[in-house]
Amino acid sequence: MASNRYLWRESFTLDDAPRLPCPRCKDGQVFVERNTIRSATVADSLEYFEENGADPEFDYKRFVLLMTCNNRKCRETVAVAGTTKFQETRNWMGDVSSDTIFEPQTMIPGPALMVIPDGTPSKAAEAMRQAFTAFWGDRGAAANRLRISVERIMDAENIDSTKKLYQRIDDFGVAHPDLTDTLDALRHVGNLGSHDGDVGREELLAAFEIYQEWLRDYYGRYKDRIAAMTAELVANKGKLTSRF
Repeated sequence: MASNRYLWRESFTLDDAPRLPCPRCKDGQVFVERNTIRSATVADSLEYFEENGADPEFDYKRFVLLMTCNNRKCRETVAVAGTTKFQETRNWMGDVSSDTIFEPQTMIPGPALMVIPDGTPSKAAEAMRQAFTAFWGDRGAAANRLRISVERIMDAENIDSTKKLYQRIDDFGVAHPDLTDTLDALRHVGNLGSHDGDVGREELLAAFEIYQEWLRDYYGRYKDRIAAMTAELVANKGKLTSRF
């Protein structure tokens, strides 16, 4: 999900609006419902027009729209709000075309930036979903919610809650030494969000990407599943007798 960086770009036109993973179901994608778009010119632009005349280059607007899941069994709705701006482009022949650029600043509920496997502690999963929503308008808060989700995982593992997070991760690593690096990376990203108030978009997407793999391995038992399938294919000379 987060590995497909093109999906999570900061702006888009209506013609290239991304279809984002549904925040409710695992199968659907949410798409822009064009008939729900509403926008209005911001006050600063109106003031500029009064003094200088209308100019589309300075016609900044605020918009709202809805995105809907294309899975008929789901049909979840995502509310989107943000700003628009006018952009002119010139092709190689010199022809000029114009587009409205949509820059989302909030999506509620936030589309899923990673898969949350069954078995993930509910309080950790809730913090992850809060990070999905915060991603669009407050990256620092999104990073902090990821850090909190690690804390909730440590709670579920009965790791001493009076200790600092790095100590809790170390304690977790006694039984799972190969699973601590990702948690430490998330802790560092979360610390940036808490202390600096912002995190780079690329760093945050990387955090979601590595977290998804960690969750898949720990709660989804992905490596165990692959190992079992491999062993059975070898033992039965290319045939499977179990359902995975």
